Amino acid sequence: MILNRAAIAAKGFLSPEIDSARLQLRSELATLFADAEAVSDRITASLFAADVSHYGEHEISALSFWLRCLGVCQGGLLLAERGMAAEGLTLLRSGFEFLFFGAASLADPSVFKSLTNGHDFERRKQAREMIREGRDGGHLTEEQIALLGGVEDDVDNPKAGLSAFDAAKIAGLGFLYASAYRGLSMMASHATMAGADSVLEGQPDGSVKAVFGPSMRKVEITIGLIARCLKIGEEHFTPLLVRHT
Repeated sequence: MILNRAAIAAKGFLSPEIDSARLQLRSELATLFADAEAVSDRITASLFAADVSHYGEHEISALSFWLRCLGVCQGGLLLAERGMAAEGLTLLRSGFEFLFFGAASLADPSVFKSLTNGHDFERRKQAREMIREGRDGGHLTEEQIALLGGVEDDVDNPKAGLSAFDAAKIAGLGFLYASAYRGLSMMASHATMAGADSVLEGQPDGSVKAVFGPSMRKVEITIGLIARCLKIGEEHFTPLLVRHT
């Protein structure tokens, strides 16, 4: 890409050059963007046309996850078209997770109960952790600790919720978990060496400098994965949406 590097060095991704990057990427990768946007448009139209008034609770839960997946994928495209592939991939990992849980909810209605238990389990776990760390570190007042204690009292002994791996397996998406989801965990979302390899670059004079701004790097991969996530989700959710349209 041809960009004003001085402007980027001053403001990073907040530079006005981000608009120039978007235009260039849109032009160079027009076919890829068109493919991803076409499936996104189809899904968006089908969701707005659906009548959810007769959905069962597990179907409403599933559709909610699918809506989140769509929003995440569209957000990833907005980042990718601005040369922010690493950030888009970080977001996309959540998109796959929403897909797993949504598709699992459709495949097995009992997943809904597991998700409910998981919500209570995490609330209780967070309250306990906050009480322990807050009391020891002096971060919380006794009144705040008492309020958090009330959260513990609100739930009995909930079980931990379904894992993303188990959800993917129930949905028949185990390979997608093993490939895309785990890959994105390693290369984008988590603090790993692979996740940090895009921010430094060797220079011709032997120096190493920060590379922070719009880039073509991994943009094609990002767009392709977004389209893949949406297409797989479309296969799982179209029968539900057609049935209730």
